Amino acid sequence: MNAAVPDAFGETLAEDAPDVSAAEALAILRRYYGLTGTARPLPGERDHNFHIQADGEREFVLKISHPAEEAGFTDFQNKALDHILAVDPTLPVPSVRKSLEGEPQFAASVGGSAPRIIRLVTYLPGQLLSRSPTSDAQDRNLGVFLARLGRALRGFFHPAAGSDLLWDIRKVAKTRPMMAHISDVGRRAMVERAIDSFEQHAAPVIPTLRAQIVHNDMNSYNVVMDASRPEIVSGILDFGDMIHSPLICDLAIGAVYRWPAEGHPLAPAARFVAGYQSVQPLEEEEIS
Repeated sequence: MNAAVPDAFGETLAEDAPDVSAAEALAILRRYYGLTGTARPLPGERDHNFHIQADGEREFVLKISHPAEEAGFTDFQNKALDHILAVDPTLPVPSVRKSLEGEPQFAASVGGSAPRIIRLVTYLPGQLLSRSPTSDAQDRNLGVFLARLGRALRGFFHPAAGSDLLWDIRKVAKTRPMMAHISDVGRRAMVERAIDSFEQHAAPVIPTLRAQIVHNDMNSYNVVMDASRPEIVSGILDFGDMIHSPLICDLAIGAVYRWPAEGHPLAPAARFVAGYQSVQPLEEEEIS
């Protein structure tokens, strides 16, 4: 149990999922997909993920959801990926591999656990943004990519898009109970002031802004870059934090991750926003 996570945020964050071994992952792969190969664990916030090197040089990610994850939420992710690729096939996002029964997902017990949702998606090769050298062109290209992703998701909807999610900027005040876990008094006060400012100035305006389903988590561990040309985006991962939210919130999340190690603190974010704006112009209400 993660005691720092309030009960309101749900079991998928408050309760760790039972471990899954590589052997168990390969057994699932053989039984339900008719594939053989090797399995290597990958990091996951709520799920168990495995990089699958299938025989025949095909690569996938086997995703075994937290037992508390609802099937509707993983269905939301599957359908979003299908929609993106139908609207813009050139966008590098994972595609869903169906099981031998033709199912994009199914429930199965793993190691005696409660049934868990199983999915298989294509693996996106490249180098994580977190490990890639930065550049002005990279900042701009990331903004362009996020705008393209948003345009591809425009018009898509799913009932699970309204889920109560910890990473929803609009609900930042719900993190106040966590402030007690920031031991540095100065830093805790800084966070509290930021939340107060958001509640006073941004929260009243946000409901009036254009909104749609957005990725909601363009951080440096969810973006893959071209290893030989690190300014080029090779793909985006982890659609597990998608929600229906204002576009400006999605942009803000991506921009804040462009914080530089040196130089002007807002310069990379400005380039990121400029790239986004070149594809998806911001409206006056969003800027003000």
